[in-house]
Order: sequence, then structure tokens, then C-alpha cells
Amino acid sequence: MLQLGVICPSGSAWASPVVLVPKPDGEIHFCVDYHKLNAVTRPDNYPMPHTDELLEKLGRAQFISTLDLTKGYWQVPLDESAKERSAFTTHLGLYEFNVLPFGL
Repeated sequence: MLQLGVICPSGSAWASPVVLVPKPDGEIHFCVDYHKLNAVTRPDNYPMPHTDELLEKLGRAQFISTLDLTKGYWQVPLDESAKERSAFTTHLGLYEFNVLPFGL
């Protein structure tokens, strides 16, 4: 992630722990435990619309496509003030995300 520019070294006062979760295929899934950060985060007051409302808005659309957003969260850059809150600690040091991490 460091080589890809997804993360960078950090000096943040915020730090969440890393959890390495084994996948059924034997690979390791890198996770950051943002439970404590999410507990102090103000919730979004704009709920997601219902699926039927979204489908109605399609109306008479001639084309409808789907898009596979593998690592889609990594396509959204973080605001500078959010980067420090995304910090996580490893045995190699403290890092923060430059892009939206899953779970934040």
C-alpha cells in the first residue's frame, strides 16, 4: 500500500490497531479496527434512498450498466483533516491513508 501511494507515514495523534484476518483461501486480509474512531464520529443525517426509489428514477433509460469497483474505496481521496484520523499503527510504525479505507 505504501508503494501504491494508498498510505503514507504519519505523525497523527490518532491511531487505530491493525487486525490481520485469515481468509478461507489461506490469504491474509489486512483490516484496521476503527471501532473507537467510529464511536466518536457524528453520523450522516442523509439516509440512503430505497432501491425502488432509485429504480423509478431510471425511468425510460435506454442503457443501464454495472461496474465492478474492486478496491473502489481506494478511488476516493481523503480530505486532509480526515487523513490524520485514518492513522493506524503497525510494528513498522504509524501510517495514515491517502484514500478512503474500508471500514472508516
